[in-house]
Amino acid sequence: MSTLLAINTSPMTRTAVTRRLVETFVSMWRERFPGGRVIPRDLGAAPPPHPDERMLTAFAKPDEALTAGERQLMTLSDTLVDELIAAHHIVIGSPMYNFTVTSGFKAWIDMVGRAGRTFDYGPDGPRGLLGGRQVFVLTARGGFYTNGSPEGQMDFQESFLRGYFGFLGIDDVRFIHAEGQGIDPGTAQDNEAAAMRELETLFAGDEVRRVA
Repeated sequence: MSTLLAINTSPMTRTAVTRRLVETFVSMWRERFPGGRVIPRDLGAAPPPHPDERMLTAFAKPDEALTAGERQLMTLSDTLVDELIAAHHIVIGSPMYNFTVTSGFKAWIDMVGRAGRTFDYGPDGPRGLLGGRQVFVLTARGGFYTNGSPEGQMDFQESFLRGYFGFLGIDDVRFIHAEGQGIDPGTAQDNEAAAMRELETLFAGDEVRRVA
């Protein structure tokens, strides 16, 4: 059975473009994989805490050395990691905040980057443990950062996410951008509609593939 982890990261729960894009993606995914499982995770409405000193200390310990209190501290992180490992496909609604990702999304990133679970170290350095999965990042941006735009040098969102998921072993990371959301209503609507058409094209072919 195919499993989709559907992540929303926008704190705007009613008006976010990325939430509409994720909803459309999930609907199309259900048609492609009838009977598949969808795991919802809303990092905008319920952001995880940023890891503190105690949690980071626990992350660095082997399982047998953890105290009961440290195990309790890691409960949410373990749940988030389990969701990620269970997924064949991951869709992420990610509005650009200050040229990168939301703070809630960054906290999730810090919670799921776990040595021994999502990556490991060997004689040749770090090795991602999540290979074979597909990640689809659906963004909304106030301006324009693609296609040679002068503002493209300020796009730390896409490069960061490609690098992070690549570190976890996921090299199939695809982006659909709804840009120009801060220009004017007409531009915003046109570019959201264009992103929706990209989603249709994505599912019209075999780009959302069945993952073993």
